[in-house]
Amino acid sequence: MLMGKVADPQRFESTADPWFTADEWSTVVRSEGSSHVVLVVQPCRDLSVVAFECVLSGLPTIERTRIEALQRWPDRLNSAIGWHLLHRMARQHGMTVYRDIDGRPCADPPSDVGLSHSHRWVAVALSRPGRIGVDIEAIRSVSMFLERRCLTAYEMAWLNEVEPGPTRDRRFFRVWTAKEAYLKALGVGLSVDPQDVTIDCYGAQPALLGEDAEHWEFTFDSPTPGLCMTVCTERTS
Repeated sequence: MLMGKVADPQRFESTADPWFTADEWSTVVRSEGSSHVVLVVQPCRDLSVVAFECVLSGLPTIERTRIEALQRWPDRLNSAIGWHLLHRMARQHGMTVYRDIDGRPCADPPSDVGLSHSHRWVAVALSRPGRIGVDIEAIRSVSMFLERRCLTAYEMAWLNEVEPGPTRDRRFFRVWTAKEAYLKALGVGLSVDPQDVTIDCYGAQPALLGEDAEHWEFTFDSPTPGLCMTVCTERTS
């Protein structure tokens, strides 16, 4: 198995967990904090039909039907692997994973789960206890229109400290992954205008601004070069 390079050994470590003896993915990194676990995998694009069907067969019927209806192979693959990992992770902790009425991944309270994928990467997360959201993004250039549409004036001021280029792209996704992870943890996703949420990225880790700030904690990192990922966890004590 090809292991991914690790950006921060204190938070991420390659794993030889026996879970990952199959050829379903080529790279695995794992992060485990005091209240959450995160797995990031790179599904194999040449996964055989037989292996894919094996992964799919272990999922609930309603999830298989939803995945099979997706038009693009990468979407089907990422979704199947993501839910496969969520179920296995939950079983390890004696929990059940399901979707709520709005379609959000959930687990038995007081625990929670999260799922995200971008391009060739899938991230799954589990908290114990408290709500959790995770967002992973491949770093890429975005238009100035999208920057202004997604970010508040406070966030744009931080972004505008650097010129267009790789550093600015990374800054954008540092803000964006934190913002989306928070909205996922709330269970509202992008039904809320992203400009209604402001993230402070001047510190070592992102932080929420506003009256709800003390209830949430953010962890930003790059599991591998070219990726941004933020985990948002609810403070329960």
